[in-house]
Amino acid sequence: MNKSTLTISGVIISMAGLAIFSCDNQNNKSAEPTADISFKTSPLKTGNGPGSIETADFNKDGLADMVIANATDGTLSVFLNDGKGKFVHAAGSPFSANKFPNDIAITDVNNDGIPDLCIANTEASLLSVFIGNGKGQFRQAAGSPFPVHAKPHTHGIAAADFNADGNIDLATDDWGENKIVVLYGDGKGHFASETFFSVGKRPYQRLRSADINRDGKPDIVTTNLEGNNATVLIGQGDGKFVEAPGSPFSCGAAPFGVSIGDVNGDGTMDLAIVNSPTITAESRGSDGLWILSGDGKGGFLTLPGSPFKTGKSPSRVAIGDLDDDGINDIAVTNYNDKSISLFFMSKNGVRKTQTISAGQRPDGIAIKDINGDRKADILVCNFDDNTVLILTSK
Repeated sequence: MNKSTLTISGVIISMAGLAIFSCDNQNNKSAEPTADISFKTSPLKTGNGPGSIETADFNKDGLADMVIANATDGTLSVFLNDGKGKFVHAAGSPFSANKFPNDIAITDVNNDGIPDLCIANTEASLLSVFIGNGKGQFRQAAGSPFPVHAKPHTHGIAAADFNADGNIDLATDDWGENKIVVLYGDGKGHFASETFFSVGKRPYQRLRSADINRDGKPDIVTTNLEGNNATVLIGQGDGKFVEAPGSPFSCGAAPFGVSIGDVNGDGTMDLAIVNSPTITAESRGSDGLWILSGDGKGGFLTLPGSPFKTGKSPSRVAIGDLDDDGINDIAVTNYNDKSISLFFMSKNGVRKTQTISAGQRPDGIAIKDINGDRKADILVCNFDDNTVLILTSK
């Protein structure tokens, strides 16, 4: 098995697609900065309707590049980093990405050590796979897009080696039937043999995968919009999953986006979940951020104070060390009030918050040091502005 790794959005991913740890600058620091963080902002034009963003080194120069899914256009914008925090389109970008590309997973589907792109196509029940050439260009894999039995359509995608055969597999949501779907990869960029697993009620937004119980096997988390809870599926390493004891875990009204990472410095995976009843007309309750603290065995407890106040209609959430204190923080995009909520974490919970301005309908978000100054920066898709806002930490 190829032992190379990819670094994607601050998470080190093995060839199995497994999250080993999550943060850019976790150096066991103990100081707790108190001042607000200042950012230099610069918008970059994308295609129409940029919704999702991820980062990785696409051209093997050691710098963080980025890919944006332009939902309205049906394209992917790939931007290469010049090493000074500025970005230029890769040759051929934007690339056609089939109908309404919604979510992105970056992984290596053909075991060549070069990052590839896996896309959930909303409104079409398709998963699209694009093979990278190591120069920032991507071609659609043979057989892509792959049809998937997802009613009424897919929203999210997660990539990992779920059956321990050395090849990347894909998982997506069958939210109309309260299930997820796993497609198994052949190591050449082709995916087939759907297997279904039951989760909570309406697993609507962007399932995620990481090693929740520290057994070296990838697990899956879904937020269940109508169940007001999160399901944790523990991977068995053979392509099968069992629900964690205590799952589903209550997590407030209308749980929407989720991110997995250690946000209290104890070495175990926690869940940062946005509650967004105002983004869905049929839901009631309060918008906010709900944090579930993990025990490293698959169990979770609500962090006291949840839900923490956000702006209106929080949509996406990202985890990374924003203040360089060695503990990961949380950033949330507020879709209906042009802002981003920052939550600075400590070993004991949220220690301070900060709100920063964004553009029209901020949606996808990533945290990454893009200019090599060892400070975490923020990248935000502004859906209605057709831009990605680059917030460089000063």
